[in-house]
Amino acid sequence: MLFVPNPKQPIYNSLKNLKDDKSINAWFNLAIYDESTLSQLAQEIESMLNKIPDSYFTSPPFDFNHFQSPYQQLSFSDLDDIEWFRSFFASKKKLKKHFPLAILAFFDFSFLKYILDENPNLSTSRTIFKKSSDSKPSSYYPVVSKVKMLLLRHLKNLPTDAEIIKLLEENTKYAAACGLSSLVIPDESQINRFKNWGITPVQLLAIFYFIVTIAITHGIIDSYISATDSSILDSQANPSKRHLIGQCAKCPYSSTCPHPEWVSADVNASYTVKNNEVYYGHKVHSMVDSISTIVMGLFVSTASLHDNPLFIPLLKIVDKITSFRFKKYTADKGYDDKDNHHFVVDELEADPIIPHREKTKPSPSDNLFVLKDQLWHCTKANLPLRPNGSDKQQNASMFRCPHGYNNFSCPYASECLNPKQKYKTFKLQIKDDLRIKGTLSTPKGSLQWKEDFKYRTSVERLFSDNIRVRQLESFSNTNLTAIFTHIGFTFIAHNIIVLFNHFRDTLL
Repeated sequence: MLFVPNPKQPIYNSLKNLKDDKSINAWFNLAIYDESTLSQLAQEIESMLNKIPDSYFTSPPFDFNHFQSPYQQLSFSDLDDIEWFRSFFASKKKLKKHFPLAILAFFDFSFLKYILDENPNLSTSRTIFKKSSDSKPSSYYPVVSKVKMLLLRHLKNLPTDAEIIKLLEENTKYAAACGLSSLVIPDESQINRFKNWGITPVQLLAIFYFIVTIAITHGIIDSYISATDSSILDSQANPSKRHLIGQCAKCPYSSTCPHPEWVSADVNASYTVKNNEVYYGHKVHSMVDSISTIVMGLFVSTASLHDNPLFIPLLKIVDKITSFRFKKYTADKGYDDKDNHHFVVDELEADPIIPHREKTKPSPSDNLFVLKDQLWHCTKANLPLRPNGSDKQQNASMFRCPHGYNNFSCPYASECLNPKQKYKTFKLQIKDDLRIKGTLSTPKGSLQWKEDFKYRTSVERLFSDNIRVRQLESFSNTNLTAIFTHIGFTFIAHNIIVLFNHFRDTLL
């Protein structure tokens, strides 16, 4: 799900759409988050999941009977494949070694027919044809096969989409596991079209939450503790290669304009700074079950968006779709916010395990202000201070001195203010016992709190492992839907592998 700080601002799927002024207007086309669409999104996903019969959730998801030829009339090659895959169940070592094949062959992917529309031209009679524009024969490929091919890249840690086709052409067993004939392997363009336009983000989220629901139904997910964090994903676009947009693209003087309107090829990427390093790209926010490492929910945003605004929406969407709650929710100091603590305690009835930031540093001018009759006063002018908003990050209220208010000119202004200052401000830390002290069951600073906080590293390992062995960061697309699809399939592959490891011994 894409998170945008301003849902009224137009969002474009690609540079081409931006130049053509074709913005994404329907929330379900990209699952853009704001408060008005969060419940709609949950209802849309729930309606898709409700179409799937209960047997898909309660029955073991891996079984040899799930491996079937897509063709009505079996050939000798099909029979050989069936016997070859049957031998998996006689060897624990073979099942473990060839886990990508076992997942593609034995997981029940037939649930997809309740979420994705099948190609009406699909035939089970081995229909093969040759396009005039293509050198090799083609066929109508099932949606299930396209989903399996996208999963194959992450299961086998393939660096590019082109490597998927290469693997299928060289290995007939992987083609059979994907429901394809070795005679007609699809072109890479088929995969790209499916990533860009063949599956919507809401459909992808429905697939993602189907896997999560299976894990919940079979008791794989532990209700003890979860972890939330984000990871920056570098964009493959060159930010220095600029494309003029809007009126600047038509203006003959744009080359000499001091402030041209431009974007890179990845129109949705943005800059951010972390640990004194500059990044350009996107950010994925995830919540994970710290015990099983099942990914429970995800958001995608631009890299410049801070982690904190995503905490409550992420927990909300998981709670609404799965109706599953943890006893404790961990996150790092970046999520330290009064609202986050109270949401976990009041709404989810759980314990927040989030360290708080250091106390706001005292202002050098604190001696100028004193509390009188429950109001802060300036000690020199002997007048009350004016409220001046708040600093949510530091959980502090802000006040300003009376100078300049209602045309009042303070006679001490030259002593207190710098030449360019119009008035003096200071911050007052808001005391919040829940945020500072924690809950009664898990007080901050206690041994139990420290032990619970160690579970937060599970989400960091999740990002590290999926970048290293499942190509989370290796997407060359700048199309926003394709980027979302790539990230979504990475975590779907991760969750299916966790399921497979849980059921693997029962297959023998």
